Amino acid sequence: MTPRLAVGARRDGGDAETGTGVEVGGVIAWTDLAIGLSLDLSGRMLIAHGNDDLEDRGFAASLAFDPNPGTERGLSLSLRQDWGGKAQGGLEALFAKDPLDHCAGSEAAARWTAEAAWGFAVFGGRFTVSPHIGAGLATGTRDYTLGWRLTPPGHANAPDLSLDVTATRKEADSASPEHTVGFDIGFSW
Repeated sequence: MTPRLAVGARRDGGDAETGTGVEVGGVIAWTDLAIGLSLDLSGRMLIAHGNDDLEDRGFAASLAFDPNPGTERGLSLSLRQDWGGKAQGGLEALFAKDPLDHCAGSEAAARWTAEAAWGFAVFGGRFTVSPHIGAGLATGTRDYTLGWRLTPPGHANAPDLSLDVTATRKEADSASPEHTVGFDIGFSW
């Protein structure tokens, strides 16, 4: 069991909500390495702000099964339920690209996501490739993903290079389906 609590100050400026606020975030993570099961409960809340109308909170629960958690090889399954704004990462959500995306009234929003992946060694064991499939469900929207990840296996002789290619189909009750393809490349030295 691993608990974590963080408190942070934020300053919002610009055309919309402005003012100074205080955020509180926390995570409780439980892992059983013997069976490869983990449960994370996380939450983040704006507890005070100069603009009394501004609300920002998010909560999440995730359950994951990975019988070999020390590596990305083999089977991994995850199921996640989100309520409200960004909850993952606690206060780190403040440093996201659009931290105010899910503010005002966000506590009513809920979303389920699931993913299955299978990682196996490639290039003489120097990398792990993981085909993955996922689905997301929220009120009035559904999305389906199909992707492929290439990551280093985590030992010292492997280059720190990762590649992720994901295709997504997003369906909404009120609009035509949208199709996107995303590429993410990471390299550290």
